[in-house]
Amino acid sequence: MKYLQHVDPVFDQLFAKIPSEITDTFTKEQLEAIKKVFGSRNWTRHPLDLRVSLPIPRQRFYLVLLAGPERRSKQRLQSEKSVYRFRTPGNIVFLVGFFIILLTSGLTTFSFILSLLSSTSTSFYPTSIPWLYSKFECEHTGRIWRYEKCWDYEHNPMF
Repeated sequence: MKYLQHVDPVFDQLFAKIPSEITDTFTKEQLEAIKKVFGSRNWTRHPLDLRVSLPIPRQRFYLVLLAGPERRSKQRLQSEKSVYRFRTPGNIVFLVGFFIILLTSGLTTFSFILSLLSSTSTSFYPTSIPWLYSKFECEHTGRIWRYEKCWDYEHNPMF
């Protein structure tokens, strides 16, 4: 690493993995060419870049979600299809679980909103009024005294 100057962290990490007996044989021109290749990378940050370590007991898992405009060439996309297969057991299990959670939360949200909209029912249910103890007090409020209790036959459950 006699000619190596800082280029970027990825270059430094990869170059550090090469045994010193090999890196010492690189000429200045070879090092400059390698640095130029690393310097010409057009890697940029993605508009959506989530990287999370998942706290699963006795396991080390992480989740990365990247999204943005597609910049890869058609040739590169074709070559990556064979390297990064989409239909793997892990991907299928993850996608099925994700869609089950998405469907369940969607249905729960939909049923909650539907219950809010339909809960403005005008149905009335008879209910005894526990704080009215006499026939006079009960009938004075427009309710009916029956079975030694005051009954409200127009009680709305949304009360």
